[in-house]
Amino acid sequence: MRASIIIPSHNCREFLIQTLESILRELGPHDEVVIVDDGSSDGTKEKVCPFLADERFRYFYQDASGGPASPRNVGALHARGEYLFFFDSDDLMLPGKVTSTVAAFERFPQSALIFTNFGCVDENGEILDMDFLEGYELIDKIRSGGEPDVALIDARTACSHLARQNFIGTSGVAIRSSIFSKMGGFDESLKNGDDKDMWFRITRRYPIVYLDKEYHLYRIRENSISRGGALKRADARIRVLEKQLRDPVSKAFAKDIRHQIALNYHSMAYELFSRGDMRASREALVQALNHSLQPRFLSLYLKSLLGRRGVAVIRSLKHRVGM
Repeated sequence: MRASIIIPSHNCREFLIQTLESILRELGPHDEVVIVDDGSSDGTKEKVCPFLADERFRYFYQDASGGPASPRNVGALHARGEYLFFFDSDDLMLPGKVTSTVAAFERFPQSALIFTNFGCVDENGEILDMDFLEGYELIDKIRSGGEPDVALIDARTACSHLARQNFIGTSGVAIRSSIFSKMGGFDESLKNGDDKDMWFRITRRYPIVYLDKEYHLYRIRENSISRGGALKRADARIRVLEKQLRDPVSKAFAKDIRHQIALNYHSMAYELFSRGDMRASREALVQALNHSLQPRFLSLYLKSLLGRRGVAVIRSLKHRVGM
């Protein structure tokens, strides 16, 4: 078996059908799709059934786990392919993804993971951005250096840049099944951020490859995990980052990780401030300041002492005196 496309899904049947149709067009005779239904209650299985007439499609059901890590691991357990493609149930695959990725693995046998550029659409399929990774430091560096459309990135470079930006989109990823087994799967204790945790673990040990072409469309939805509030996301993100400080690859890496932790605490503090929970906001800001001393963190801390009403009064006074 060549490629296994693993799709975790939870109550996403309408988008899932579009996803499967986009993948079907890219499947070769030695590829497969592994659908893991994570406790859906929206009739996902009935919608998927027509695809199961094709023996390349397989469906597995499990009780809801509360996050994508478990169904991804279940999919990998059942996968028979040499290469594992992880694909979200509401994204759309674009032409050439599977064949180009497999070709890159064969060209760079030392690589553990391949990721690609991607576009972005809204819930209605309207294009929002067709070069999502433009502006990301590592990607811009590759492009400015005149690198080809396929670039091998050494482990240290990839891991160091991950400490500053997450430039790897999950649906753009394929991993050698042998490497995935060595990594022990995704961390199921994380309700989100399990993907970046995996990218860190891989890039600490192996080089990766970037394909500078858009091979999927990432769908932004109001109720998706990636669109959740800071209070929903930050705890798991901070846990992933704190794991990196146990054995930082360099002093600069540790500094960047601490800065990212601080930013997550600041995001939590801002959301708590907006909700009027000033005490909890200050507690989060203390954590942010412990990791990185930033003027805007201090500014929000002072505002939390005044409260929203006090801040509104000061703004009103500034407006009256023309400040």
